[in-house]
Amino acid sequence: MKIARIFSAFFAAVGAIVMLGSIVLCLVCLNAPVKLLQVPAQAEKCCEEMMDALATGDFAGASARMYGQPDLGVHVSPADEAGKLVWEAFADSISYEIIGECYALDSGIYVDASVTALEIPSVTENLTKRAHALLTARVEGAEDMNTLYDEENNFREELVQQVLREALEQCLREDARTVTRNVTLKMIQRDGAWWVVPDQALLQTISGGVA
Repeated sequence: MKIARIFSAFFAAVGAIVMLGSIVLCLVCLNAPVKLLQVPAQAEKCCEEMMDALATGDFAGASARMYGQPDLGVHVSPADEAGKLVWEAFADSISYEIIGECYALDSGIYVDASVTALEIPSVTENLTKRAHALLTARVEGAEDMNTLYDEENNFREELVQQVLREALEQCLREDARTVTRNVTLKMIQRDGAWWVVPDQALLQTISGGVA
């Protein structure tokens, strides 16, 4: 069985994370003029609730406060334990810090922030090498090849999943990097409600760096 076949299930599973990059195409920066003398409390609350939702891995809650309510991968779940491991690590890694106070311009309400999150490519870049080494060690140390191969002479599925998980755990422990990006969040009022229109940097951060 070629090593590439081992990883096909994994890369399909983490598609829920990678697909977050597509949200960039779903959001349009709106610049309708709004004359404001001060920052409404509702605008600040909307922004705070959206960022708190992201920081707790509540992508549905974050989407509910973004203009256009993009999917953010909410309805797609990783198919196996390896994919879930990456997804959970990514969701747990998100944190933010508000920089300064909200400020009003003619085009809307703004606030600057820094957002930190796991870079998905840093987790996957050495995955093949680590999994290959683990699998090779299993083969070399096996006393009974029937524990490795099924009736069709392919690696057993449970072995594949176990190797993938161990390789991912190594990657998360030794290779994973987080990145902090400065972002500008824009709040606009539409249809009687306040919404957040995030900038490109935030979209890239919450896509795991794959946007």
